[in-house]
Amino acid sequence: MYVLKGRVIDGNGGEPLEKGIVEVTDNKITAVCNEWEYTVPESAEVIEVENGTIMPGFIDQHVHMGVGDNYYKIFERHAYHAVCQCIRDMKQILNAGFTSIREVGGLSNYLKAPWEEGLIDGPRICSSGKAIAQSGGHWDYIKDYPIEFTLHPDRNVNSEICDGVDNVRRTVRMHFREHCDFIKIMGGPGISCQGNKIFTREFSDSELRAFVEEAENQGSYVAIHAHAAIAINAALRCGVRSIEHATLMDDESIELMLKNNAWIVPTLATSYLSWQHIDEREPWVKEKMSAIEGPKEENLRKAYKAGVTIACGCDFGGGTITVHGNNGLELPLMAETIGMTPMETIVAATKTGSRLMMRENELGTLETGKLADIIIAQGNPLEDIWLVSKADNIKVVMQDGKIKKNMMKGICCV
Repeated sequence: MYVLKGRVIDGNGGEPLEKGIVEVTDNKITAVCNEWEYTVPESAEVIEVENGTIMPGFIDQHVHMGVGDNYYKIFERHAYHAVCQCIRDMKQILNAGFTSIREVGGLSNYLKAPWEEGLIDGPRICSSGKAIAQSGGHWDYIKDYPIEFTLHPDRNVNSEICDGVDNVRRTVRMHFREHCDFIKIMGGPGISCQGNKIFTREFSDSELRAFVEEAENQGSYVAIHAHAAIAINAALRCGVRSIEHATLMDDESIELMLKNNAWIVPTLATSYLSWQHIDEREPWVKEKMSAIEGPKEENLRKAYKAGVTIACGCDFGGGTITVHGNNGLELPLMAETIGMTPMETIVAATKTGSRLMMRENELGTLETGKLADIIIAQGNPLEDIWLVSKADNIKVVMQDGKIKKNMMKGICCV
């Protein structure tokens, strides 16, 4: 049994317990209360947090595992190379305080079983499996190459080409057969892929409706990559719940999101780092980013003020620019760009994340009966949310009741 004593932010958005207690027995949280309400059992190992904050483990709700940030390299290496990169990146993500990830295109779906067996360390995995794209669409990566490059199973382990309603239905059913948790589709052009104008859409309405129907038949939902309003609004009208990026949304987009109880994952950190290394990116990246950056902040602030649910996902793929382990950067960028309070960004990275993972009853908040995924951050993130952007400020990571990272003296790692 562990007893954590100190400032407690439980993830629900209320006032913190300045002198709080979190009790962990085996892999579950068994008490959360004020220190004066609790008697410490003699058998408990007590973790005193003097200048820090106890919080739920963070959930990154938009990652890509094994993708990297240079799409040419996808075709230069074998899938086994990407697996090795994933194993390294998963350790870095966990070290940064993210005890769970929601992957929206990549190969982590095939790492769920090894993680559950304890063969590898890293965050819990909720995965869409391969992202689904139309021929010539986003993640049909390099248009100068024959499409057979994208279709190569030993090189591209991150996306799958799908055209037509019948193919949509079969592809979705095969994804769920392989134990994917939800479906991710590419609904419009992206920044990192060669070609295609950013202000257009991909997939027809009939295809979109088929994606949604098949996912809902499995008790799940569809997430869509969409920058342009034409792509966002078509997806929302067809029942898509999760809008990834939503950069150029308009008033109709916001109205549809509120009506459909949909949410946005704005993915600010990947743009932030890309601008810092813009000369290292492919030649088309700067042109596309310049075209969308202007209205992005205004649109996100408008959606936030309207009450649209904002989730937390950094859109890192690993590599040399969007390096996993910096995932906490998304929280202060949400505060500065969107105008969210530090507490709201923490809720987005915890409780909201458990909703997107469809595991609200197990994860996301510090409450009795939930799994003991807990972090201790140095200082008070309500006073300085930038603290959580650096992995070195995450002093303790507990996952499933086991201490996976320990930078505090006197604590034993299990």
